Amino acid sequence: MKELIRQRKIVNFKLAHTIAMRIAYGAMFAYYIVSLVHEPFKYQIAYISLFVILSGAMDYLSANTKQSAEIQIKDNQFKLMGVVIDLPQVKEILYHQTKRFEHTVRFRYSNAIYQDFELSDSDLIEDLRFYQFLVDNMLPVKMLDNGGRLT
Repeated sequence: MKELIRQRKIVNFKLAHTIAMRIAYGAMFAYYIVSLVHEPFKYQIAYISLFVILSGAMDYLSANTKQSAEIQIKDNQFKLMGVVIDLPQVKEILYHQTKRFEHTVRFRYSNAIYQDFELSDSDLIEDLRFYQFLVDNMLPVKMLDNGGRLT
């Protein structure tokens, strides 16, 4: 199985988790105001450091590297954004940069049907990563310099 892996981390936001963490941070701050004001300075610094470490750990754990599982080649099938394409039926793949941050990919099948995909995810189109992935896997891809064949 060949996959195109994302290069950056994507933050996973969950509303209930975010609300619970904000309440916990608020409770820590309230505890600091009420209880720690009367403590010596070194204990205040220690508790603040602990709160900062907990906050950093929660931010780190909420960010996860998202694998680009929606782009993979397995058992002569190409999976792109949830659509499964049977590779033996693909006659050619046309790749065109329509705008600076938008690319169009057209899969043309042997029965004269085609299917277009518009890519705007910077992680896929940056440095033509998706195009290079298609070329590296020896698929019949052609780079177009104008969109005349796509219209």
